[in-house]
Amino acid sequence: MWPFKKKIEIKYKDVKEWTKEDAKHFFLTSSEEQFHQFIESNFSIKSEGNSIDMLDLLRSLDNDGLFYGIAKATKVESQFDHSKYFAAFVALIALSAKFYLEVNFWWAFTVTTLIILVLLKMIARETRRRISAVYLKSLLEQVKDEKVKGKAS
Repeated sequence: MWPFKKKIEIKYKDVKEWTKEDAKHFFLTSSEEQFHQFIESNFSIKSEGNSIDMLDLLRSLDNDGLFYGIAKATKVESQFDHSKYFAAFVALIALSAKFYLEVNFWWAFTVTTLIILVLLKMIARETRRRISAVYLKSLLEQVKDEKVKGKAS
């Protein structure tokens, strides 16, 4: 989150070596950053070969593993929901109007611009994480539905 924080590279063993217990453990213990990196490295366009292996791993999960994965994806999705910044934008407009009326136009313009740029940068960064979580959640729900239909037939 901090701009000067050192980025930590997260290493995973190859997806082909994962068991369903490894996946369950990962869903339970991973941070949001690890979760995002996991989705990006295994489900992006660059890793199409891994996507098939990963989908097979998701299909091998039992109900508990699916629930853990869906819960983790839902948590990340709600944590990085950028609609929470709407109140900040409304407050920012009110603050800039007050500055404009009481202080100085250029001061109001400068402060408003800086705050808007920071908020837009945060929204842009968080949008990628949210999209990744929604994508994995969708896959997990489809696997869960597939299992339910398989039991019914």
